[in-house]
Amino acid sequence: MAAPEGRLFIARFEISVSTLPFGPAWMRGEPAATALLPCTYADASARAAAARRAGERPIHPAALAALTAQAAAAPSPARTANLARLARPGAVCVVTGQQAGLFGGPAYTLYKAASAIVGARALEAETGQPCVPVFWLQNEDHDFEEIASAHVVDAVGELRAVGVPVDAADADRSVGARRFGDELTAALDALTDALDGLPHAAPTLALLRAAYQPGRSPDGAFVALIDALFAESGLLVLDPRAPGIAAAVAPIHRRAVKEAEAIAAPLLDRVAALGDAGFRVQVHVRPKAPLSFFHPEGRDGPRYRIEPEAGGWRLCGTQRTEPAAAVTEAPDEAFGTSALLRPIVQDHLLPTVAYVGGPGELAYFAQLPDLYTHFGIPMPLFVPRGRALVVDEASDRLLSKLGLATADLHLPEDALLLRVGQGVAVEPSPDALATALLGPMEAALAAFAPPAAALDAGLAKAVARTRASLSGVSNRLVNRYRRTLARKDAVTRDRLDRVRARLAPEGAPQERTLGFASLAAWHGPEALLAAVLAHTVPFDGGLRTVHL
Repeated sequence: MAAPEGRLFIARFEISVSTLPFGPAWMRGEPAATALLPCTYADASARAAAARRAGERPIHPAALAALTAQAAAAPSPARTANLARLARPGAVCVVTGQQAGLFGGPAYTLYKAASAIVGARALEAETGQPCVPVFWLQNEDHDFEEIASAHVVDAVGELRAVGVPVDAADADRSVGARRFGDELTAALDALTDALDGLPHAAPTLALLRAAYQPGRSPDGAFVALIDALFAESGLLVLDPRAPGIAAAVAPIHRRAVKEAEAIAAPLLDRVAALGDAGFRVQVHVRPKAPLSFFHPEGRDGPRYRIEPEAGGWRLCGTQRTEPAAAVTEAPDEAFGTSALLRPIVQDHLLPTVAYVGGPGELAYFAQLPDLYTHFGIPMPLFVPRGRALVVDEASDRLLSKLGLATADLHLPEDALLLRVGQGVAVEPSPDALATALLGPMEAALAAFAPPAAALDAGLAKAVARTRASLSGVSNRLVNRYRRTLARKDAVTRDRLDRVRARLAPEGAPQERTLGFASLAAWHGPEALLAAVLAHTVPFDGGLRTVHL
């Protein structure tokens, strides 16, 4: 049954807001989704056509300068070779990006980078065009709380969170404007304690301590780690706050402000189309409101959405209004991107043939076609990032002892306890209890059924209903018995808790909860990265099981 729908009113539009996410439907190739965003990334001819279009636009000089400066900070032969590729005619990029999560963020950050690297290599082999992987650092976001912690599984198999405090007073500042202080030292010490006893804790902590140092910004530390991990792969990192970038993208922001109403109209039509097709809208669009954020105190100060008000612009969330000239004539650094405008800014700078992203990015990608048309930039292909589940021998053994498959770990807890409770040795066994309860009653009702049917059809139906009712009551009791046995059996429960923490922490996908710090400390940084790259398939977002 379809989930109930709400109603959202935006200006003159009345839009259905469904709880159906766009991404899974698109990945399944459902016509309602692919009609809104063509799904062509798996087609070699479509990739070749996209590469030709992207290759007609050279990389912006400011972007090349920023990439070169960042590569100089973490040089490697592979990066030098990729920078040379970018300078060649027809060069294109496979781009991905992510927020600067603490200690490298969730594991899917690694999988995004690996997908861009492997995809760029494959595309260059297919087309003969130089193709380079680029990681776009999403440091203009302000939600520091979302990236301020990391989860690890310790030596006894417990899930532990390590983080830095979040100052609510800085809630509106971009992540790139922040700096770590002594709180980072405390977080590193807590991480060291959490990883104590793990087989590869020492090299993992060495990498993290080299990257994460007090005085650095969260994004600066994150980039230092990404640069170290992917030096041999030639991954280039583009910082949108690098010198020269603000001036290069200022024309996009100024158009976004000047043409806000004209830009919003087709975006609102697209929101309506998504709602009419039964899909949830990822990013809400406001009529006449620019897609740029405004930093009235400079790019390191608070950022605000702005909306037109008589004689000027209102800073949303405040009572403050800026004169029109204060925005239109503001310095280039006063503007920052929103989720919808970031791809436009990105592809204004880069000859992007494909963007590698996750489900959330896919959902807002479905809102973007008209925006690309407005700015006259070819829209790149969307390629789902690779997904992985890292499994070691110890987890395999635990799964075998529990009689479970990895997919079972995402069952609701009651269902999972019922599953493992079937193997607990106890008297009476659940099966024996079921037989003892139902056997005599089943026999009596089976014997009574023929004479009941001979007497009256209604009586025969009552016998059938009684059998079903008794069976249901008995099964509920037996299943509760199974779950109770699983809870009470300390060995079984401990095995279940340990394997869930490693493979499905808190019932969530491993890649969304655990990150580099945890997986590398268990398996080794070099072995982890080599396995991830080896298991990543170009242009394929399927889930891979990586055995280490």
